[in-house]
Amino acid sequence: MKTSTSCPRRMRVIPRSSASFSGPGRLRWNGNLGKTIKDSCAMLAINREELAGIPSFILRDTRVNDAPVVVHYHGWTGDKGSIENPDQSLVQLASAGFCVVAPDCYEHGERRTDAWFRAQFNGWAFVCQAMDKTRAEAPALFEAVKALPYSSAGRPQVCGSSMGGLIAQMVFAENSEYVSMVSIVGRSSFFQADEWCRQAQQGTWCDDWCAQYATQSHPDRFTDRPVLFIDGGLDTDCPASTNAETVRLINERGGRAEHFVDPEVGHARSPSMRTRFVDWLIAHGQPPLAAP
Repeated sequence: MKTSTSCPRRMRVIPRSSASFSGPGRLRWNGNLGKTIKDSCAMLAINREELAGIPSFILRDTRVNDAPVVVHYHGWTGDKGSIENPDQSLVQLASAGFCVVAPDCYEHGERRTDAWFRAQFNGWAFVCQAMDKTRAEAPALFEAVKALPYSSAGRPQVCGSSMGGLIAQMVFAENSEYVSMVSIVGRSSFFQADEWCRQAQQGTWCDDWCAQYATQSHPDRFTDRPVLFIDGGLDTDCPASTNAETVRLINERGGRAEHFVDPEVGHARSPSMRTRFVDWLIAHGQPPLAAP
């Protein structure tokens, strides 16, 4: 996805595949599958890896050998991103000392197949299948991430945007090792927000699936760890009122849910939303390079 937030530090981009920093001003080169972003204060590596068979990008500062993990799931119209133009929010997290993992969701990015014709005829079912398949493979992905030699087993977090926000909610509920979760413009009711679409969905397996996994239908699954929902006040696909109700339901059961709304944007990620996203993950993950 394209982003508008700039990295907090000025950086020079050096294309590479798995280049590694071996001292001041020195790089080792190995093709063109990744890149290193270098300045006097940071050494960021962005590499493509197959984790549990899932194409993923890993963003990290190579000075950190025991980095807390952040797994980020993208939205329906996105993918894991590109090495040439990485999501700047993820770059900021890596700059703080996180090991950031951005996988391709099912039927997205490198995993996209000819099955996409189905979206034209049964769009919502295709979306639900992509979310469910990605949810089901999350445990294997998480184990592969924990096995990375530079990742830490302590304080892992999961997050996502739009469709990825729904996926993050399910993954968080099913994996107690995650210490917190952030969902950006992710509709916690799961059911379609548009009334016509909602009526068309009724009676299908998608309806049962949404009822089974929707955060708003099962707020008790989210009371033991902190969660944050970030919304645009003008969003009609993920109305802020939906997540406000979910936050209320979680907190009245003793949970620690928070809600941040930018009243001036719709289904997007504004600078203020990005700032809240990054700051919240840093506060809960305590990466080693974050400013005190």
